[in-house]
Amino acid sequence: MSLLARFEGMAEFLFTGAFKKGGGRLQPVEIAKELVKAMLKNKQVSISQVYVPNIYRVYLHPSDWGPLASFGDVFLIELSKYLFAEAERNGYTFLSKPAIELHADETVNPREMVVEIDFDDSIDVDWGEEEKETDAIKESNWRESTTIFKELVKTNSLAQDIAGRNSDYFLEIIEGPDVGQTFLLQKDDVFIGRHAQCDLVLHDPEVSRRHLKIAYGESGWWLDDLGSTNGSFINGQRITHQTTAPGDRIQIGQSVLVIKKSL
Repeated sequence: MSLLARFEGMAEFLFTGAFKKGGGRLQPVEIAKELVKAMLKNKQVSISQVYVPNIYRVYLHPSDWGPLASFGDVFLIELSKYLFAEAERNGYTFLSKPAIELHADETVNPREMVVEIDFDDSIDVDWGEEEKETDAIKESNWRESTTIFKELVKTNSLAQDIAGRNSDYFLEIIEGPDVGQTFLLQKDDVFIGRHAQCDLVLHDPEVSRRHLKIAYGESGWWLDDLGSTNGSFINGQRITHQTTAPGDRIQIGQSVLVIKKSL
């Protein structure tokens, strides 16, 4: 029996009761297929391996999220195993077992989903069973090449630090999960948030997917809060549309950013 058939059987067993009453809700198998699409779309090629994201954050409308969330880790583990097997079938490699997260988000339409991906070799996913010796050997073989790939994964942000020295100003994160990261302000508009398509991506759970925009104008730097849940602040004062200057403390979520001038 194929893994997809096994997954569909498991999903039907777990969720038939939950979804029969609301046939219009998003089906579990649909989520699995979208995760595979996201995995294939975001693969990264290194010297000897093809790596795929190992973190998948799925945002669903609350009406779709509720029935799935009620089953806890069982569904997430099944999704993780499904992605892992699909990657193996295609000859792709994870930095760790894939981690799946489900989040409720009222901005997402019913029966739709938003998938965010990430690479993070510090994640440890527990499938709730003992590792087979062959799996341990396989993991040790590809983990030796992780160092090279980590540099490739960071290329987007590091290239801005190394190759763009002609920029006069940059953002530095001085507090929060991404402390120490810098971002050169080379664009007219810089979007900051947790979404993978933002210019500066933060791994701060209190930051919205599209949280803040920074733009340069004739009178200086302008900050626009993009309707974030937790707000944006300059030197402790909440703002919606406000100018800022180098040295000001820009706080969003747990993260504090400062605009600085290159030496």
